Amino acid sequence: MKYIRDDLKDFTPYLVEKKKYDIRLDANESFLKYNNEILQKMCTALLKTDFNRYPDADASKVCNLYLDYLGIKDVSIIAGNGSDELIQIIANTFLNNNDKVMMLDPDFSMYGVYTKLAKGNIIKFPLDDNFNINVDTLINEINKNNVKILFLSTPNNPTGNITKQDDLLKIINNSNCIVVVDEAYVEFYGESIVNEINNYDNLIILRTLSKAVGLAAIRLGFLLTNNELYKQIYKAKPPFNVNSITQNLATVVLENKDIIQENINIILKEKEFLYSGLKKINDIKIYKSYSNFFLIECDNASYINNLLETNGIKVRYFGKGRLKNYLRINVGSREENISLLNVLSR
Repeated sequence: MKYIRDDLKDFTPYLVEKKKYDIRLDANESFLKYNNEILQKMCTALLKTDFNRYPDADASKVCNLYLDYLGIKDVSIIAGNGSDELIQIIANTFLNNNDKVMMLDPDFSMYGVYTKLAKGNIIKFPLDDNFNINVDTLINEINKNNVKILFLSTPNNPTGNITKQDDLLKIINNSNCIVVVDEAYVEFYGESIVNEINNYDNLIILRTLSKAVGLAAIRLGFLLTNNELYKQIYKAKPPFNVNSITQNLATVVLENKDIIQENINIILKEKEFLYSGLKKINDIKIYKSYSNFFLIECDNASYINNLLETNGIKVRYFGKGRLKNYLRINVGSREENISLLNVLSR
């Protein structure tokens, strides 16, 4: 069609499979549901929602509660419709046509999607065989290629590996670009760099309530940065981008934040159970994970994936590129983990 952008004619969108499975271990979600007390408070919050009014455009209450949850203050924060929207807002704020964006290979694919949509150019920096970063080489490539933005997740999705804080700060200090550190899974690891935000003029941190907090259904993420970058990013933020229902339900959970850590502890306990079971299975390599999932390598990944699907179990199968022979399996409930291990053991 003559109306389509030339650079998007061969563009492949991010497709979400709609087939139903008995056990879903493919999206790194929390397997835990909130107890009846929290659910009742959520119902009360819904009843108090003014459905005839636009939401708070800045999601002020939930943003302040989130800063309290993090234990920080005097940091500029923006709420988004999931961290996906915030990645898009970053790209729209800073990228001119053909500006270069660097991301790790492998890493979260949406960095590349929103860069493409903003007419930027992606440069992929390959991780080594153990999915570690050669920090000095990365910095050199960033500055040599005049990169505008670096995106990286730690813990990394899909590898589960981390970039240590000293290495992160070295990258931020020595790279002539904006550094976006995606901490979507950091609660499972325990070490964040949020306290460094105001020490750097090029640092942006992304967080989400979809993983450790267990609110994937309501789509809420946060962007944290210094005041100067905040003022620019705010220009590209849509008005009323986080709806009132999301804000009110998230408020309930963040006002009862102790339950978040309780749930994280349960997930980490099940992670140990799953790891112990995976170690007993021959012919797979399990990579060390600091998150709520494991990346495993096996020669017959396609066969195993099909076998799991036949048994009603969905995991993340990549099927091409560097991760052709890999599966990513997120931690489920005890019953789900046992079902998965039983199929794999066969």
